[in-house]
Amino acid sequence: MPKRGKIALVVAGGQIGLKRDEETGRQPSLNGETMLSWLPESLTENVVLVDWSHQPSSHYSIRMTTDLIQILNKLVVDGIDGIVVSSGTDTLEEMAYLTDLLWAYPQPVIFTAATLPYDLAGTDAVINLTQALNAASSQKCWGLGVMICLQDQLFAAAEITEETNHRRNAFISPDRGPVGEIIGEDIHILRVYKRGKILEGNLVPARNVELIYANLGGGEILVKILSETTDKDLDGLVIAGFGDGAVPPSWIPFLRKIIRDDIPVVITSRCFMGRTRQFFAYEGSLNKLLELGAYDGGNLRPLQARLKLAAGLGAGLKGPDLQKYLYNG
Repeated sequence: MPKRGKIALVVAGGQIGLKRDEETGRQPSLNGETMLSWLPESLTENVVLVDWSHQPSSHYSIRMTTDLIQILNKLVVDGIDGIVVSSGTDTLEEMAYLTDLLWAYPQPVIFTAATLPYDLAGTDAVINLTQALNAASSQKCWGLGVMICLQDQLFAAAEITEETNHRRNAFISPDRGPVGEIIGEDIHILRVYKRGKILEGNLVPARNVELIYANLGGGEILVKILSETTDKDLDGLVIAGFGDGAVPPSWIPFLRKIIRDDIPVVITSRCFMGRTRQFFAYEGSLNKLLELGAYDGGNLRPLQARLKLAAGLGAGLKGPDLQKYLYNG
């Protein structure tokens, strides 16, 4: 398998780095040197270790992920030819997706994780890390953006989602499948994912972007509270609407105020594989929300829309430019 030069392993906590403590239980405190000791020297001799963070993935934020991306940028500027990020599964798809939105380099970034800690029978920690390093050092992954290496497969960051939390095949790419497979040390690219617009530069995504799911007769109190905030406290709002993107009609007065306060509101579908559709004209429908000045999130999943809105706002996009970025990339 043709390989490039130096590869960086950036440790970012999560279950793959869990270490058992008799008093406190399992904590993500395993250092990078120990993780590399699982692997043969022939694989690690060209690895540069960045022991960045040992927090559970549920502790991370948009701002912390932006700090991580800046570290990855510097690694490439300093001559690194590929990067592996070991992280937790809880926020893996979000951290990888935000990185992909901002990753303008051809060098591959491969996120990996584990469903079981390395010292439990049946662990996937060692094989996932091994395959991720092989992928990051392969010329075949050059120019493919950010990917996730799990389950003997490579997934595009924009397509993957966690289907379950307790099986080693926890992640899927709905209706698409993986972009690559790993057989032994061989990387087989099955298809190339077409990435959208990449926001270049050292932009800082908006931090206070909230997400609310429409639900049967609920959510009004939350939307009301958000409508009473100011643009200093709320940068944007994503709504995971029913079906085509509808919300309860009781939300409308509060959403109208948020939009009039110049806070962008993006409408998505809460359906697992859904998308918005301008199909109805009743109160609370997507058509009515767009008339109020909301943005159409198209086929973005709610979690993706939140991150893409944060990135777009950080880049100074607004109005038609922001709508085009959200809808078409």
